[in-house]
Amino acid sequence: MDNLDLKKLTLRNFRSYKNLDLQFNSKFIYFSGPNGIGKTNILEAISLFSPGRGLRNANISDLNQVKNKNLWHLSAILNISNIFMEIEIGLDKTGKKHLRIDGKKKPLFCLAEIFKILWITPLMDRLWIGASNERRRFLDRLVMNFFPHHAKYCILYDQALTKRNLLFKDNEKDEAWFIAIEKQLAEIGYFIDKYRREVINLLSKMQLNMKNKGYFPILDIGLNTNPINNMDEFFENLKKNRKNDYKFKRTLIGPHKSDLIIHHIVKNMPAKNCSTGEQKSLLLSLFILSSLAISKKFQQPPIILLDEIVAHLDKENLKILLEQLISINAQIFASGTDKSNFDIFPPNFLSYNLNWDKEKMCMNLN
Repeated sequence: MDNLDLKKLTLRNFRSYKNLDLQFNSKFIYFSGPNGIGKTNILEAISLFSPGRGLRNANISDLNQVKNKNLWHLSAILNISNIFMEIEIGLDKTGKKHLRIDGKKKPLFCLAEIFKILWITPLMDRLWIGASNERRRFLDRLVMNFFPHHAKYCILYDQALTKRNLLFKDNEKDEAWFIAIEKQLAEIGYFIDKYRREVINLLSKMQLNMKNKGYFPILDIGLNTNPINNMDEFFENLKKNRKNDYKFKRTLIGPHKSDLIIHHIVKNMPAKNCSTGEQKSLLLSLFILSSLAISKKFQQPPIILLDEIVAHLDKENLKILLEQLISINAQIFASGTDKSNFDIFPPNFLSYNLNWDKEKMCMNLN
């Protein structure tokens, strides 16, 4: 199995940081400090080395340091089985996110081909009772780790969907316009649905191998929609449903309507109806399965980000989570407001304490 470590991270004009340089010589790095000090900003910077908008789902144009006209820029040095690689991302003058690997410009999907990143944030506590689009976004971020082109497909699908819905709102009747857009939706939508289901099947198979170890609740994982069997079938369904879509001025079928459905098998209960503690355990189960599946399939552990992890999980669940992630040799970056629960952290962990120097009016990191 390949060894993967983030060795150095630099932030320029990013969020609350004008300049920040960090070096890591540990598999477990913990950032502590009061709320609002900038801990999550560091984890967000790491998360942006993956396709998409990162753990806050923020617009990339909103990441610049406040009152700083310079564009944000991040760089990282990775060690992958003793091969060092420099990765740079940032905002270019056209307002787009750009990527350079060892100084050469590359398409963004290449990020997911090099390494994988997974994260848990406090907002995910409401994943099972929130809106379906949040669960789709959660699933799609996971799918991008297995199928790097999935990110591009999701963007293209949303663009085509917007065009079709605009035709309805404009009361457009031109058949050729609809046919062109529906063919695009059918082709891309088929692959989006296919990749989602393949990853769900992979997680379910991984669970079969793990369930006897008793580490976490057993899940039934699925989508609430029927599979898209092929492009032609989906294309015909879009045409047939066009009249009905006209009434509502939007597209009512397709992978954009799918919802990730999780059941607690032992309780025989959907996640949304479970207790708050059980919902956290179900999220933990899915996160562990995802980490193990990535490690097994690619023979390389993901980088793990755990935002406000002490507040997010109780001591028992935190211990379970860390045991599983350490077992695959994952590098873990965590944050919290204090240093409680340090007794269950792995040996030789690296700790950074963030605080504000009132006299120098700058951030201290020690």
